[in-house]
Amino acid sequence: MRTFTTLLLLAVAAFATAQTSEANPYADKYIYQGYLKDYKLGQAAEAYSAIDTMLQTYIPEQNQPAMPRELALVSLDQLLHDTDNDATAPFYNFINTRMKRVLKDLDRPVSEGLRIYKLYNDGFIIKSKKATVAIDLIPGGPDNKPFITDSVIYGIAGKCDALFISHWHPDHANLNIAKSFAARGKRVIAPKDLWVGADPLIQPLDEHKETHIEFADLDLTLHVLPGHQGDIYNNINVVEFHGAGTVAQTGDQWGREDDLAWIDHVHEKYDIDVFMPNCWMDQLQRAIEGFGPKLIITGHENELGEHSIDHREAYWITIKKMELMAELELPYVLMTWGEWYDYKK
Repeated sequence: MRTFTTLLLLAVAAFATAQTSEANPYADKYIYQGYLKDYKLGQAAEAYSAIDTMLQTYIPEQNQPAMPRELALVSLDQLLHDTDNDATAPFYNFINTRMKRVLKDLDRPVSEGLRIYKLYNDGFIIKSKKATVAIDLIPGGPDNKPFITDSVIYGIAGKCDALFISHWHPDHANLNIAKSFAARGKRVIAPKDLWVGADPLIQPLDEHKETHIEFADLDLTLHVLPGHQGDIYNNINVVEFHGAGTVAQTGDQWGREDDLAWIDHVHEKYDIDVFMPNCWMDQLQRAIEGFGPKLIITGHENELGEHSIDHREAYWITIKKMELMAELELPYVLMTWGEWYDYKK
């Protein structure tokens, strides 16, 4: 026979479960007993707000983040690794608030060097005095409810002059975004076999080989290096902004000794200023040494999508990886979504 205590606990649990689906009449008094879902949403909203404020106060800087900034990034890791927070209003508000700042800041001119914006997942925008290019720009999330709203992501796309795609995975490539560039008369460079025939301005490479493409009107040259993610074609986009700096974004480059053999020698051919690898790249230190950059900015932390939490790649893990490579004596900048960093040669 069940004890009275057991029956009482079961009754309380049933009451709490039932209440989570109903509006909390005490929310304005911050009373959440019996309203578990409301409690978690309220907690997430407060946490995202505090994190956002802290990240605006302690902006991206070279090397180990200042402790308040590191605490904000680690706190963000915890929110993004709790799947109960996926697809919730506090998350959508957080990411769109930060992306709106990017949209606004893109109007600010660059007089020298490069301004590098970090967007969702492995997306970056690089702005020089004469050009603004996007790499792996996506809205994120499901098609029926993207993380970044249409008005924001297409507004950002509209301020860019060209789009470069590393590979076909949907966390890096979005055909609707590519078409929005083409509709404005702007070129899109994609890997071999991706979006063939979609639009004359969407240009998949004919061959997967080292390729050099001039953008004379933007005063830049795109050098595409033929990387892979397993057997998938993965363009490593090396963008040379003439006189301002050269950046290299690796997409999802992963493994393959035959790739690493030529990656070992990239620095002999290209003068890389900023190297932007995916944070979980296999043999990351070897790749860094091969590219020989002056600054490292990692990407791909906290991709939500279909990844389980062990492959959402926390910011704290990037910090630890960079600590292991301290002997390289290379500065790095750890950014999250909606932040930017000015680089000068």
